[in-house]
Amino acid sequence: MKTDKFLLALVGCLFFISCDKGYKGFEKAESGLYYKFYLENTTKHVPDYDEIISIFMTIQTENDSFVQEPKHITIVMQKPKFKGDIFDALALMHEGDSATFIINAKQYYDKYNYSQIPSFVKDDKTMLWFTIKVDSILSFEQYQTIINNIRQENELKDMLSYMQQNNISASSSTSGLFYSETKAGTGNSPKPGQFCTVNYTGTLLDGTLFDSSIGREPFSFQLGAGQVIQGWEEGVAMMKKNGKATLIIPSHLAYGERSMGNIPAYSPLVFEVELIDIK
Repeated sequence: MKTDKFLLALVGCLFFISCDKGYKGFEKAESGLYYKFYLENTTKHVPDYDEIISIFMTIQTENDSFVQEPKHITIVMQKPKFKGDIFDALALMHEGDSATFIINAKQYYDKYNYSQIPSFVKDDKTMLWFTIKVDSILSFEQYQTIINNIRQENELKDMLSYMQQNNISASSSTSGLFYSETKAGTGNSPKPGQFCTVNYTGTLLDGTLFDSSIGREPFSFQLGAGQVIQGWEEGVAMMKKNGKATLIIPSHLAYGERSMGNIPAYSPLVFEVELIDIK
């Protein structure tokens, strides 16, 4: 009887092994995901949920046909939607790691809301080979800082190019505002709490007009009271009565991430301003 039980157990074990296809050179994770590492940097941490992962990824079929050519992708780490999915793969990786993962194609396309399943996905056994290199793992705050720095650098290049093309010589403040006096005024500059009356014209760097007081009543505001954008607070405070100036304002001193009418988000602005009166 014991021998019979042993044989039954052995047959069952062999049957299980034969049903598990296995992939040469690959290890199998608890999730069922097959993986093979080429570089593994265990001194770094694996991604936490909501961290931002920057990866370089290719997707191929078993016969090495490309489903996705090599592509750089930035993705937010999240919980897997099925056992052995792409996020189970990323959860094993540290910054600097590179590896290949074998993932079920039908489940991948089903769970990640693709409108059509490719024709090469014949059944539930079709697999995809994901080769991934992790460039960076960042917190949301770290990622936002990098994006903001890149955006500000690009805005600065655009503003400098605008000034060069339009032969504008301007001084810059530590905040990033560019100020160019086009007509000298007289008397003292306005102080916080005083009311300034101005005529102005506002355009984008490409010349698109989005606002102007010309042809209507001049605009009045109290300096330092938060009634205008920060670029105006700084720029008008440099002017004198009857003076004129060009203010070239980066988006973080204007409307930032907000779009306002004809002003897209993250737009540097150009204002031609005449300070008519100070009270």
